[in-house]
Amino acid sequence: MHPVRSVTMIGTTPTTFRELMTLERVAADFFLGQTPPYAWGRVYGGQVVAQSLMAAAATVNPDHHVHSLHAYFVLGGTPGEPILFDVDRLREGRSFTTRRVVARQSGGAILNLDASFQRHEADYDIQSGGLPEGLPSPESLPENEWSGMGEIREIPKTAGVARSQLWMRVRMAPDEDFGDDPVMHACALAYLSDHNPMDSIVMSHPDRLSWDQMMTASLDHNIWFHRPVRANQWNLFDMAGHGLVNARGMATGSVHSQAGVHLATIAQEGLVRSPR
Repeated sequence: MHPVRSVTMIGTTPTTFRELMTLERVAADFFLGQTPPYAWGRVYGGQVVAQSLMAAAATVNPDHHVHSLHAYFVLGGTPGEPILFDVDRLREGRSFTTRRVVARQSGGAILNLDASFQRHEADYDIQSGGLPEGLPSPESLPENEWSGMGEIREIPKTAGVARSQLWMRVRMAPDEDFGDDPVMHACALAYLSDHNPMDSIVMSHPDRLSWDQMMTASLDHNIWFHRPVRANQWNLFDMAGHGLVNARGMATGSVHSQAGVHLATIAQEGLVRSPR
């Protein structure tokens, strides 16, 4: 099982990603996590997905590694209020383990997540594609301002194309080191993965409206983990929007390392309501 902290964390504010992912076990399969303040008034969705994955992993044999997660955003979380993670052990298998996590605050459930973990199997490793050609390196691009715990370099958008390409890596404190911890790296990828799907969905809107002109919200979020991740290194999160219907938009995309290794696939549906 992945280690969790046994000392009380109530009332603390995490300032590093490791602190954000440090959960307090309050009962057998119940964990408490903290959240920093956010300027936009809601908890960043990627944080809740990552903490839910950490809670699930804390109940799984360490030789089983996450290969997929599927999450529904139920309500916007309240910054500064602790989050309780309730883990349900759905299946214990020799090859696969399944967990369900409900994240709750005082207003009720804010996220429901299912995660599946697999023991490594020696078999073929085949990749069908790599990085797009002609991409600028992250070092050649200016840093984007973001209050979250990640570093971002944005590849310039193409007018009229619903696509968001970001080089991202988790921001680490000088004395912070994830080492070879696969859970921390997977949680860091999950944390970053919620940053640009909605951007590509909003770009599908024919009026090219800005975010503050519309009502937007993530509805569900899915990740398939294909290969080991180094989330403290630059990885390309390449998301494309696929149109709008019933005020909902869809984005799908991939995560590749700088070496072109296909690390993960992401899909998200989001709400985009036009001004009325």
